[in-house]
Amino acid sequence: MRNNRSSEDYLETILLLSRKLPVVRSSDIAVELNLSKPSVSVAMKNLREKQYITMDSIGYITLTEAGRQRAEDVLERHTILADLLMHIGVS
Repeated sequence: MRNNRSSEDYLETILLLSRKLPVVRSSDIAVELNLSKPSVSVAMKNLREKQYITMDSIGYITLTEAGRQRAEDVLERHTILADLLMHIGVS
């Protein structure tokens, strides 16, 4: 596993978690990506600075419109790539 995950990986994870959980927290992201909470905390700070997410006073994370669009673009790209690989026989 890479030590530094890209913003796109975090955004995609937040989007997917928001589809299955009532709220998303840093700890949910850490578990999903098998990363330490401090690593995720640094990444969330960077995403807030880029205005891709907001975080309320109790730590619930929400994608901004820009963050949601970026996350959906990443998810679409990953889905297309996975479909292509499966189509040519890669499991």
